[in-house]
This record gives sequence, structure tokens and C-alpha cells, in this order.
Amino acid sequence: MTTKKVRVKKTVFEDRYLNTIAINQLKQAHNEEDGYKFRWLVPAMAFSVFRVEALCNIYGSQLFPHWTHFESTSFIGKIAMISEYLDVEVDFSKEPWQTLNRMKTFRNTLAHAKPQKISEVHEVPENLPDNAVPYPEEKKTIMSFSSFENAENFGRVATELDGMWMFHAEKKGFEVDTTGAPEYETISQQST
Repeated sequence: MTTKKVRVKKTVFEDRYLNTIAINQLKQAHNEEDGYKFRWLVPAMAFSVFRVEALCNIYGSQLFPHWTHFESTSFIGKIAMISEYLDVEVDFSKEPWQTLNRMKTFRNTLAHAKPQKISEVHEVPENLPDNAVPYPEEKKTIMSFSSFENAENFGRVATELDGMWMFHAEKKGFEVDTTGAPEYETISQQST
């Protein structure tokens, strides 16, 4: 009987898992009571941002021979670098780039959460008790990003970016593997 040893190589891509988590979190938010929806919206948004970062690593590692040198590049820097390399026009005054910029701000707010002092001045009637004056509005806090609109847009833009990059990569003649197709290599044969 003749036997052989076969090496099977496969790349595991995590972006689909991240997308599934984001979709599930958004679904849970729709079923949650008002006042508690943020518990699902914030993770849905975060996992969409993580998906974009994973997409950057998928495309970047296959398009740039020394991608490891660029892994510490900023979120937007990676997106712009890959997009421009693929001849995708990057214009942060338009969509999807505006949402990608909002995703960056949300990501940084989430990753570097710090206490923030906020204040507002209100002109109110003299007889109104001080504690009846409204609280100042939060800006650029994790909670200020928490909305169905942002969660849905973040997921949509991540999918749109993937499709846009794939289209342009194919158009330029690049083969980018996003599925982890296995490769087989016979490394030895033996007769017994």
C-alpha cells in the first residue's frame, strides 16, 4: 500500500464571525426595553468596527508584502491606504467615508474611555430650583454614539467597504482570498 503525507493550509478569517455578533447584538437591541437598548447597541457598533479592522488586515496582508509594518497604522490610515492602493476614491465629505470616520471616533472613544467634565449654562426663570435645570448633553461619549441609526450604518458600511474593496481588487487583477480556501501540498509518498 502506498501512503502519502499531505499538508493542508487554510487561513482563518474572523470578519464573518464579527459581523454575525454585530447582527445578533442589533437584533437583541430591537427586543430590549427602552433604557436598556444601549447594552446591545454599543456591542453591535463595536463589533462592526472590529470587522472593519479585520477587513483591513485581510486585504492589507494580501496586497502589501510587508503589512506587519503597517499594523500599527491608524484605523482611518489603513482604510485610506488600502482604498487608494485599489484606486477607490476616498472623500471624507461623502458616504461611506463619513460613517467610517464616525466609526473611528466611536472606536477611539470606546478604547480610551476617560472621565469627562461637561457643563452648560442655562437661562431659566428665577423661581426655578437649580436641580430642575437640565443636565448638560453628552458629546463624544460612548453613550452619545449609542443609537439604532449608528449601529445599522456601521454594519452596512462594513459590508459596503468589503464589497467595494473586492470589486476594485478584482478589477486591478488582484486575487484576495476572503474565504480561507484550503491549499493542499503532497510532501512525501511511501510504499509499504
